Amino acid sequence: MATAFTVSSCSLPVAGNVCFSIGGGYYVTAQPIYVWPSVSPYPILAQHGIQTVLSVRDPQEFILPLTPVDLTEVSQLITSGVATTTVPLPHIAMTQAQFNQQAFKAATVIQEWPKPILIHCSTGDRASAAFAAFLITYARFTNANAIAFAKGLALQNPQFIAYLQAYTLP
Repeated sequence: MATAFTVSSCSLPVAGNVCFSIGGGYYVTAQPIYVWPSVSPYPILAQHGIQTVLSVRDPQEFILPLTPVDLTEVSQLITSGVATTTVPLPHIAMTQAQFNQQAFKAATVIQEWPKPILIHCSTGDRASAAFAAFLITYARFTNANAIAFAKGLALQNPQFIAYLQAYTLP
């Protein structure tokens, strides 16, 4: 039987206010952003009790005009006392096996690293896909139920929906 998770909106400093708090110590968000006038989001995440940040962004996304990768994210999180890692789910043509490998690694971080954990990408879409992989891998959700749950967050990209439909443990 699948675990039940409750979802509510949250108000962390992230792009587009895409911020979901999921019962059990999970946050699925868009890229953390600076609060005007230039207050860093990373100490704010630590003040909210976030213990781990998982970025599923490709570090090459630093060239994106609206939400570039923050090249200071890792150092600011570490100096704020927040553990951090990256398991990219990039917008590239991956084989299903390659997606399965990356999604499984992201799901394992979500399962094993200290909570509360914040999972983010640029818009929340891939972060939602990573959370869906966690639901399938560790929370006994079917692929269809995990996708439906993730669509209630920010999952929209047809490429990642198709990957999740065929997702199996590597």
